Amino acid sequence: MGIYPGGKSVRIDSPRHLTIRHARNLVAVHQRNVRLALRSSGELQDEGESSEEEIDPLPAGQQKLNSYWAPGLEAGKEHIVSVEQDINPNTTKKGSKKLHLTAEQGFFVDAPQFSLPDGSVHSTYPPAGYSDDHRILPHIVLTDPHLPWERLGSPKQGTNAELREKVRLMALGSLEEKPVRNRVPWLVVLAFDQSELRLPPEDLDKIFSATSDGVIKPVKQSSTMTVNMSIADLWKLPTSDVITPVTPDLGPESMKDSRGDFIFVQPEIFKSFFSTWDEDNNRVIPENNKADTLQYQYLAHVRKINGSGMALAGVENTAVFSIVIGNRSGPLDNQTPTTMCAHLVSIEGVEDMAFPSDSQRYVALCSLYSWNYTVLPPDTLNVPDAFEHLGRTLDVLRAPESIIKPLRDAPDKVRQRIASRLDDGYTLVKYRTQTGEPTVALYRGPFTPTYVPDLAHLTKSSNSSVDLQILDKELGIMDITYSIAWQTGRTMALGDEVFTAALNRLRTAIHGPAMKTVKLQTIKDINDISFRTKDEVLEDLPEVIQSLANIHIRRNDGNNFAPPVPGQPFFSPGGAKKRWFRPKMGRSDLPNMSFTDLDFEQRYKAAAVDVARRLAGSKSQGLLYDETNDPVSTDWMIVLSWLVDKMFLSGVPAHSLIPDPTYLGPESLRFFRIDKNWIDSMIDGALSLGNHSLVDDDRVAIKTALNLYIDSIPKGAKHKIQIPAYGFYLRSDLVTMFPDLRVEVLPDEDALRAAGEEPPAGAPLLRHDIVTDGIMMGFMDRLPGSNQFGQLVFTQPAHQQRFAVARGLDVDKIKVNIRKQYTVDQKTRETDDGRHDKLTQIITNPTGDKSKDNIFIWGSKPGQGLNDLRILRLPKYADVQLEELEKWKQTAPDGTPYFKDDTATSALFSMQLNDPVYKLTVDLKAHPENESLAALGPSSGPSATEVRTLRQLEPARMAMHPGYRQGGSGVSSQLARHDDDDDAEGAAGVTFQRHGEYVPTVKALAKNLAPHIRHIPTISAHKLPKPSEAISSFAEHKPRDRFSDPASAPRYRITVSSNIGSHWDVITLRKPNLQQDIIFAVSVEQNQSNQYMLAELDIQIKLGPAKTDDNYLMPTYAGTGAIMLTNLRFNVLPQILDDGGQRVLRLRVLPRAAKGWIDIGTVKELGFMLGLAQVNESLGDPTQVELDVWAIYCKDAENPKLGDDNTVKIPNSITTRVTVFDNPQWAQ
Repeated sequence: MGIYPGGKSVRIDSPRHLTIRHARNLVAVHQRNVRLALRSSGELQDEGESSEEEIDPLPAGQQKLNSYWAPGLEAGKEHIVSVEQDINPNTTKKGSKKLHLTAEQGFFVDAPQFSLPDGSVHSTYPPAGYSDDHRILPHIVLTDPHLPWERLGSPKQGTNAELREKVRLMALGSLEEKPVRNRVPWLVVLAFDQSELRLPPEDLDKIFSATSDGVIKPVKQSSTMTVNMSIADLWKLPTSDVITPVTPDLGPESMKDSRGDFIFVQPEIFKSFFSTWDEDNNRVIPENNKADTLQYQYLAHVRKINGSGMALAGVENTAVFSIVIGNRSGPLDNQTPTTMCAHLVSIEGVEDMAFPSDSQRYVALCSLYSWNYTVLPPDTLNVPDAFEHLGRTLDVLRAPESIIKPLRDAPDKVRQRIASRLDDGYTLVKYRTQTGEPTVALYRGPFTPTYVPDLAHLTKSSNSSVDLQILDKELGIMDITYSIAWQTGRTMALGDEVFTAALNRLRTAIHGPAMKTVKLQTIKDINDISFRTKDEVLEDLPEVIQSLANIHIRRNDGNNFAPPVPGQPFFSPGGAKKRWFRPKMGRSDLPNMSFTDLDFEQRYKAAAVDVARRLAGSKSQGLLYDETNDPVSTDWMIVLSWLVDKMFLSGVPAHSLIPDPTYLGPESLRFFRIDKNWIDSMIDGALSLGNHSLVDDDRVAIKTALNLYIDSIPKGAKHKIQIPAYGFYLRSDLVTMFPDLRVEVLPDEDALRAAGEEPPAGAPLLRHDIVTDGIMMGFMDRLPGSNQFGQLVFTQPAHQQRFAVARGLDVDKIKVNIRKQYTVDQKTRETDDGRHDKLTQIITNPTGDKSKDNIFIWGSKPGQGLNDLRILRLPKYADVQLEELEKWKQTAPDGTPYFKDDTATSALFSMQLNDPVYKLTVDLKAHPENESLAALGPSSGPSATEVRTLRQLEPARMAMHPGYRQGGSGVSSQLARHDDDDDAEGAAGVTFQRHGEYVPTVKALAKNLAPHIRHIPTISAHKLPKPSEAISSFAEHKPRDRFSDPASAPRYRITVSSNIGSHWDVITLRKPNLQQDIIFAVSVEQNQSNQYMLAELDIQIKLGPAKTDDNYLMPTYAGTGAIMLTNLRFNVLPQILDDGGQRVLRLRVLPRAAKGWIDIGTVKELGFMLGLAQVNESLGDPTQVELDVWAIYCKDAENPKLGDDNTVKIPNSITTRVTVFDNPQWAQ
């Protein structure tokens, strides 16, 4: 939703926009102070005009009202641009004339007319589907402050261009008139009872009979009683029945193709909405029989607010909205809730339209936005009661006490243990183990009702999250909290392509330089001069000339050469290969430069941290990147932003945050602590991507750089980076009514002064979101109930306050409290101790002595006790307000009048219609649940800010063979020098031959196998266990339903085919006959009454050549293996067996179950794929091969061992045959 800031936008599209904006404001203030100091010292020249941007121009909690914001040109009728130019000829010839040129160009201003753009509506009150008091006037808040005046609501007031020229002349003193303080909008809010807009079926058929197919027949009205149609169809409605203000003069010719929602208003109601009223409350029809729209100039205004503490408007420092208020209240005598329809109606053209005649039954008005709300009977729940109820429901986030107390009071220790876990915020969830068994587990989200210390065993990174599970030994139930957190982080990272790509690039940027540094250091440890870096070469340049001179200098005896310079290579005359005297290292002297070396690993860890720290820096000298400066690495910028967003729990699924809906009941306020261990595990899971090393030191380096960022103090700030540690959930209809409900986190200033502590310098609210309809979430970094967080205040937002007819309204009277209004600044206003008291009270009645010249119209016929209209009488109501304020002569101590104005405006009148602004202040220190809140923090006492750095800083390690690790770097202390270093001599003794006894493995000779694919060995069939062939003994162990016949064994229907989409029942061979993937589609057909426990399903294929009397499917199998397709609760294991001289391929489908079997009643299919099988050619004719299939079942489920005595083998009753076609045409 777009928010108009009234100037330069400071919107930050981040869940951390509150903390980022706070930091940037601090930096801006710091930079401004530095510039001012430099200017005062003369080091910086003053440029004359200040380029300083105003910081927070509107204080928090304040608002500025304008009666209207009219754009320069209004939309609607055509505008004409006229251009004139005089051209004088540059000649003295006679007869030359001055040329006068003119041109005109017509254009239309593009603006909404029959529908609103997306995001135009910020909020409505009452919200759609919600209820409120009958006094309340519906209103709508629009995100565009110009929208209500982009078209003309009253042409008699002149165009916007005429208005602008009038204001200019008045500013120059050329025109002596009163300023134009009001402007009629083209959008008004009209409220109706549904019965007033519902069309009878006969009218729906008759009126729309001539419309096009764009109007769906039979015509039906929407829930708000509108009918959608095009303007062309609107003009086809019979004028004898329907009149509309929409005419071709309101726009270009293409306007007829536009569509809109239209309501059909009864003529009497329409006349009442657009007429004036005399002193006797009688309706006055204008002499020209045309509508009067001037009264609506008091029902639209503009509000500029400070958005701090608001979930939606808070994305900008300031926000500007236009507000349109309705003029009709709800029913006054309803005994049951009544549904009302509110419509944002266009009145463009209404002022030029004559009132409907007696024969015309409806007026068609365009509704640009509509909603339904409910008017409650008198004396029902209202906003003040809802605020007070919220304060009484304060508690921590966990299961209700009504659920925990019976378990806590039970004598059973198991129940008491479960109650203890529920007190800690846990809940029981359904869980399926890795082997497929369904069970139950304990889970708690990141929001805890108690303090959770740093867990001692959560200091190491994980590669699978299994090591993060914790077994509750008393209950025998696994706690999967941190395992789920790890998986959540990894899943969210996998779903973000930008982050994943940046993380992999960042890992590469860390790994490359770190490896280079460690390898260089390893070599230099052997010989410091054996390798020279670029920097070292540049440092030695001053000695180059002297070193070159030493090459040809000899001693006087002519035999010995000059001694080497300390720290320099030793030179000697001779060939190029003998000039450098370097030692030749033997094989044992070569350093180990792999992660299998302990020294190398330790050096790499430190080098990776150094590289990560450098990449985490900024282009500002010596400063870390902190999102207020320019980064060294853009990949680090992306990774850092993503990780810190996740520490603010952005994007975490709702079911992971609140695992049980009972934790947050309706109309409740719940506080919680954010579990640091949960956040650590989630971040670890996200950073686990892209690891290709046995030891993931790169992940540790990234975490270390993140910790440096969290533990740093940005330049210009007085506090470290803020990470949320506590928070609250507010679930209430108030959040729906007021989405921008203002939240303030206030310290206990008296307690801070008494303790000698400074007020917290950071942002009080770190995250503030409306997570869904009716639920608000807020994060803080200070403990609720502490000195730093003593009160939580909820206030109605300035732009979402309720508007009411009066303080009291019923069928026989209206009671209006005229409020004090001020035209002085806030400081002067606060000098009036009675500023919240009413100025005066006005009481009028619909009949009797006090009904004369009323401000409210109850009914269409005065004196008859009707309340069918219930509309404001304007401008009378606004004039009465101004008269009472003008009588108020009170002044400030300096003699300044508190109020001084002579014109009733929409801004002034809106302050009168404002219902009282309600504020809920929750005193957390004095609340009865203070002990529960104190339990959220550590027992040592709260601190103003808690540095929440990551703790899982030990690298994750892959499992290695015990002998794989080699110790030491293989560096010898003494290096033997060799005088003869010629390559030819050194290579003469080198031979490259395998050992004579070397025998290549089968895998080494299999060119089709990848390096990680094992070759399938051939084993003897008699070595495999042989289950019993008898089924009678097995049936005795089966439990039997006495009301049904014994169940037959399951049958397996198996189809074998090539992996070709068009043929799923044959194996198709192509030319040439290459290896191909074979699909085994296995469906289970079974009696629903059976209780067989499947331990294994075997499919056996005889192997042999093609040119034999017997048909063989394949000569052998040396492919990549078999994988399950959909049912991952099973594995498929291929084996090649020697069964009495006949080689066979047996495909064993085994359940992934710790007990070794699975209930076949839960299995529907067991399809798998055999990779890269070489199928025998069929020699021109189709070949059919029969496969042997049997299943092995467990006899006794209570016996944990699946031996020969506890299994039974049952052959498949369905014959499985495979058809092979040598030519694809056979398969057509």
